[in-house]
Amino acid sequence: MFDHLDPDLTSMVVGAEESEAISACLDRLMVDTGASYIMLLDRAGQVLSWKGDAPRPEMTHLGALLAGSYASSREMARLLKEDNFRVLVQEGARERVFTETVEDRWLLVVVFDHQAHLGLVKVLAKRATQSLSGVLHVVIERNHDRRSRITGELRRAAVDTIDLIFSQDDRATESRSTDKKQWP
Repeated sequence: MFDHLDPDLTSMVVGAEESEAISACLDRLMVDTGASYIMLLDRAGQVLSWKGDAPRPEMTHLGALLAGSYASSREMARLLKEDNFRVLVQEGARERVFTETVEDRWLLVVVFDHQAHLGLVKVLAKRATQSLSGVLHVVIERNHDRRSRITGELRRAAVDTIDLIFSQDDRATESRSTDKKQWP
């Protein structure tokens, strides 16, 4: 029923160690670019991590909208027979939004004002996506191991449960047949 769902979007778990690596990468990018705030999103628009001057309640909405923009750009790339558009840039009167993909699974979003230079943001974001790519590979590997372990545990639990059910049924059958033999 849920075979069409991407397991990386529905059940990917980022562990504490990987979360710390992501946080350090975003901190470094924040300092180097002078960005207002930075987010790491999954393709569904869920905010995995963020850094900024102050919490902004609209970040969740912004994440979903940026993921939608990215999905639209992927479809445009497909129609134009391109592999993908890896970078999106939106420019407003006060702020710019730079989005770059991390291995086509995560989105790195840098929001900065006009004092920061777009070229510098691009170069530093590219370096950050390379670091985040390494973290992503670790996350994918650990999630694969976790899924394999859970699948094995579920399979074992199902077999044990079936054995328990049928062994109780066998005992009940033996008990009834024993009862019948005692009564003429």
